[in-house]
Amino acid sequence: MKNKLDKNTAIRILHSLAESGQPPKLGAYHLNQGTDAILRRLSSDYLDGILRSYEGRDGAGVCKWVVANYGNGKTQFLRCLEEQAWELNYTTAFVELSQNECPLDRPDLVYKAVARAIQAKPLSFNDVDRGRGLDVALAQLLDRMFNGLLTKSIEPDLKIQAIAWVETSLASTPVESSSFKKAVEMFLLSTIQGDSNSAKIAAAYLRGEAVSTFDFKSIGLYEKLDKSNGFLFLRSLCQLLQRTELASGTVLLFDEARRSLSLMSTRTQKIACENLLSVINRCNSEELPGTMFVYAVMPEFFTDFATAYPALQQRCGPNTRINLEELHGIQEEELLRRIGLKIVDVFTAAYGETTFAPNILENNLSITARETLRQTLVGSGIRRLFVKTWTNILMQARELGMPLLNADDLQALFAGAKSQLDSAEQVAVNAEGE
Repeated sequence: MKNKLDKNTAIRILHSLAESGQPPKLGAYHLNQGTDAILRRLSSDYLDGILRSYEGRDGAGVCKWVVANYGNGKTQFLRCLEEQAWELNYTTAFVELSQNECPLDRPDLVYKAVARAIQAKPLSFNDVDRGRGLDVALAQLLDRMFNGLLTKSIEPDLKIQAIAWVETSLASTPVESSSFKKAVEMFLLSTIQGDSNSAKIAAAYLRGEAVSTFDFKSIGLYEKLDKSNGFLFLRSLCQLLQRTELASGTVLLFDEARRSLSLMSTRTQKIACENLLSVINRCNSEELPGTMFVYAVMPEFFTDFATAYPALQQRCGPNTRINLEELHGIQEEELLRRIGLKIVDVFTAAYGETTFAPNILENNLSITARETLRQTLVGSGIRRLFVKTWTNILMQARELGMPLLNADDLQALFAGAKSQLDSAEQVAVNAEGE
């Protein structure tokens, strides 16, 4: 599940932590602390359990809620779950909900966000960003199914086998939207045969991008993506990936990082609620086979939003929630210390064995954890503030040596880290019009 940490990956992880206090898109598992048991259970019970197809039957669908205050580990947890899913050949889509790009009251925009974000297991750090998008994921999955069909010098017979598979097995796979399936067929066939123009049109169609009527009709497509069929396309995507065995299934990771639902009008909140219920019900009725839908929210979601919609409240009971605020009885200060030790391990992998005196390192880690908890945190979560501050302490010590810190020394460090975190958050909020 967790590969050996190389120097380049370690440096990238540290850079991400120092800049934003958040894990990078790949490598979060090297920092994980406190949720290993939860992740193992999700893997054994769901990813490697009921979500998998079995003897020709579809896998189940499941919905989970991840709950924590701002900056207290939701993104870290989702990234770890994503890495775990990749190891079991699931495709994943990490989507940040926002009123501009992915409002829950617009199924077509939800589909577009998923289609832009979905990816198969990245093979390198560079592949994390380059490998996003439904068209790219489909090409990678086909390449892996047919042993380097698109990336290596191949035997002519392999190309013939792949074309035959698309025209028979994939073409006969039952999915709800025939237009969606036709677009996948056209994209894969055009890619295999080197017809770049048709592949480009089909790829844009699959991503939900603007395509002229003339262009998509030229490759045999007639149904446009709109609000009425956005979730139909999303269901068809999940159905096709598992039923063709291109992937084990799909993990949809929705992160409501900035209280998107609170920005909606009463009318659009109601529509968003109905859409959430639709996704949950479709998972429960197995119309989203092999699909795990994970929705990360702050605690106010259940007190300020779900309570207004009894049907939704009934579907987000305690057994569906993963509460990151209380992790198996670990005290928060001890949790921060353990996270800090993980960061030290990453630092060592990046820059080699340190010359920091063990007693000074231990003192500084303990006092940073303790003093973080004493901060008045408005807008910056405890764990994110700790991670950013502690990473910056290590990075500075690399250049200047590790001094023995006290509570007064930390105040300036906290102020700088907190100011940067708050500024970044305000920029994001302003972009959404809050």
